[in-house]
Amino acid sequence: MSDSKRSSSKTSNDNDLSKSPPNSNKDSRRSTDNEEQQSTDAAAPKKEEANILSKSPVDSDGAVIETAQTAAVTASALSSKRASTTDNTESDSAAQSSPGNARSSSPKRVSMADTPPRSPRRSIDKNVVADAALETAEQHSTKRCRLEYFRSGTDADCEVHVPRNGEQEGGNVCYKKFRCHRIFLATASAKLEQDVFQNKQWNGILQINGVSPESVEIFLEYIYTFEVTSALVDLRIIGDIYILSTAYNMPELLQTFSKRLKDVDWPLDDIFPAFNLAFQHNLPDLENACVEKILNLAEELKTQSSIMKLQIYAFNYLIQYWMVTEAVATNELIQLLQQYQRENDLNFKNTKQFPHFTKIVKYFSNVLLDAEGLIYVS
Repeated sequence: MSDSKRSSSKTSNDNDLSKSPPNSNKDSRRSTDNEEQQSTDAAAPKKEEANILSKSPVDSDGAVIETAQTAAVTASALSSKRASTTDNTESDSAAQSSPGNARSSSPKRVSMADTPPRSPRRSIDKNVVADAALETAEQHSTKRCRLEYFRSGTDADCEVHVPRNGEQEGGNVCYKKFRCHRIFLATASAKLEQDVFQNKQWNGILQINGVSPESVEIFLEYIYTFEVTSALVDLRIIGDIYILSTAYNMPELLQTFSKRLKDVDWPLDDIFPAFNLAFQHNLPDLENACVEKILNLAEELKTQSSIMKLQIYAFNYLIQYWMVTEAVATNELIQLLQQYQRENDLNFKNTKQFPHFTKIVKYFSNVLLDAEGLIYVS
């Protein structure tokens, strides 16, 4: 009885071992499905291998007897599968590394600094240009309208009187009168506002003395248009323009007038007085315009008597300009230096200007001073 029980239990155990576990078939199906989904190209070698193995001889236990041909075919199928798998892996890697591939799981981050700036839209540019052109046209139209009001005197409510130089009628001073508008004058500067608007005793007439009528006309034109376009622009009235711009606290008037001087002819007699004025009152625009004329017209200007009336600092810069540019010969500059000393009485007794004059003398190595402070050439 014990032997039969043992044999029966052994048989049942063998039968249990020969059976597959219930989940093994499901796992094999899942792995097979996964392999088929991962690569469709690998299915062909598997089928070919299965066909070959099915045709191969088997032993009594059901095992396949591997022949040389079977081994060769199996090796070829495995190598094809590996090659296919490698190709698929490389293609997936290339697809992932490509920045434009939508299948990439980790897209490359792009910095804003690496992104090229977008070109501006042409429509915006055209609109901006059109707006700027329209605004410029409106400004010109407004300035022309204001200038027309000034020249015609339409709806004028006040007058500006300027004495004419040397002209009298029956012992009375002859004035040139400009019909103006009180609101334009009052908004030009604080000084004019005080004179024509805040002054309760003002009778409607603004009288300006000590300057030419031409300079006052330019002065009023600038008040109306903030520009100097008059044909009356002349170097000879630069002093009057300076007086008006200073008296009424309008420095822009002098700056604008100085720029306009570049477009007109300059009389030789007035170049050094203008240079002296610019240097004395620190007017860089006028000074630069004068220097340009002085360098270009050095041969004509070196004989002008107005050189002797330059202040010592302006004369110093004049000598330096001509020395550096070699516009005037050295011996001629020494002659000008001697003449300037005689005309302005520069010696040891002149303690105010002589020390600066000695600085000019040092520019010339062969020029010395005698006991009285007069220069001579060694």
